[in-house]
Amino acid sequence: MILSIFVTLFALIALFEGIYFLTHLGKPFLIFDPVKSSFVHRQLQIWGVIMTVLGIITLIAAWTNSIAFIVTMVVLGCILETQMAFSITSEFRAKNR
Repeated sequence: MILSIFVTLFALIALFEGIYFLTHLGKPFLIFDPVKSSFVHRQLQIWGVIMTVLGIITLIAAWTNSIAFIVTMVVLGCILETQMAFSITSEFRAKNR
């Protein structure tokens, strides 16, 4: 039961992050300005869709009681979250060396 709650929380965070990226394509936030940078705009589109899909599938996995499915989605989520952070900030890191 507690595992399902924590995985649901993880799924909701990924889902919120994906929706946030998709709704902020036309306005600057934090250090990102998708209006001025087509690279950031495209990255937010791609990762917004990926994180939204990941959140939905992980939400489904949380309540299936299949440990293999849950572990797969959590590991995949951790890998994708890390890759997303590196890819979105790559332009910022390149400009500020």
